[in-house]
Amino acid sequence: MRLLARSVFVCLAAIALSATAAVARPDVTLHLTGATVVKTAQGEKLVPVDPNVKLKTGEVVRWTIVGTNKGSDPALHFEPSDKIPAGMAYVAGSATTTGGKPEFSTDQGKTWSSKPMVTVQTQTGPVEKPADPSAYTTIRWIADKPLAPKGSVRFSYEVRVK
Repeated sequence: MRLLARSVFVCLAAIALSATAAVARPDVTLHLTGATVVKTAQGEKLVPVDPNVKLKTGEVVRWTIVGTNKGSDPALHFEPSDKIPAGMAYVAGSATTTGGKPEFSTDQGKTWSSKPMVTVQTQTGPVEKPADPSAYTTIRWIADKPLAPKGSVRFSYEVRVK
């Protein structure tokens, strides 16, 4: 009888630990905001994008993504990404982060590189050269460490309206 009671106790303890382990996990939320960048004599001013107002050709928009881990475990392999909006071109060198490095894609996220290359035909044959940043279709950030529980990280990049 004691063996049966001990077995039941061990099973219940295993179930309780499994339930606890299932609750302990990362819970990452991403928040995207956009603001037009207006140059002033004092520097720059950010004006939140109004979805009811059409952007003008040449305007620069800064997109910011804030990732927050509301969970109890670190978020491993945290790699947020964003598509470059249609009708906009990435502004070279504008990607920033508080923890990681940007990578870019010219093929909607099929391949990634910190410096994408393209093959162009010349009179002497095909040559690889750096892709024009305006050809980037997608951007992602490779975090330099797991996103800690209750931690957050900010990523931003700029685009110019075509």
